Amino acid sequence: MNAPPAPERQRSLRVRLLAATLVAAALALLLAGLLLAGLFRDHVKTQFAQSLTAQLDQVTARLEFDAQGRPQLDAQALSDPRWSRPLSGLYWQVDRADPEAARGVLRSRSLWDQVLQAPPDALGRGEVHVHEVPGPQGTALLLVERTVMPDGAAAGAWRVMVAADLHATQAASDRFTRVLAASLAILLLLLGAAAWAQVAVGLAPL
Repeated sequence: MNAPPAPERQRSLRVRLLAATLVAAALALLLAGLLLAGLFRDHVKTQFAQSLTAQLDQVTARLEFDAQGRPQLDAQALSDPRWSRPLSGLYWQVDRADPEAARGVLRSRSLWDQVLQAPPDALGRGEVHVHEVPGPQGTALLLVERTVMPDGAAAGAWRVMVAADLHATQAASDRFTRVLAASLAILLLLLGAAAWAQVAVGLAPL
């Protein structure tokens, strides 16, 4: 059987080299994009959780207990006006640590007639836990919580929770992912053009 003419062999070799280069570049950029998007999403969530923890510190500092160990909190002492605006996206709530107890014993006006549904959790003294939970009107919330124990009271421990709408952080992550995808697509096109030029020049002597 006769071998194909030299120009056809060169063209076939060029196509195979170019295809292999583009596939490898596309896989590398895809993995890099997934990694960068995941890192950015985790970073934004961590920063958001830290800001909520600062709010949790404020609520905890304003929380008081009466002689029977029942929680009391002057909402006017909290600085952020969103605590008082119904369904504002920023909420606090105080519950008994007992998972069987009623929810929403004390809560912000922003929750209106809703309660935060935190998952059952075993919190060590001083620990802060972070959860994603459903919120009012079907929103997704990031919730941070800690346990406090009133001094000299036999009422047991209480869970102090602060939660905020995740919409802004999710929108930021989605926007970053779109920009990253467009940038990587442009980079892939540039790499493809560079690979074509390299293959064409490299095979020219053949």
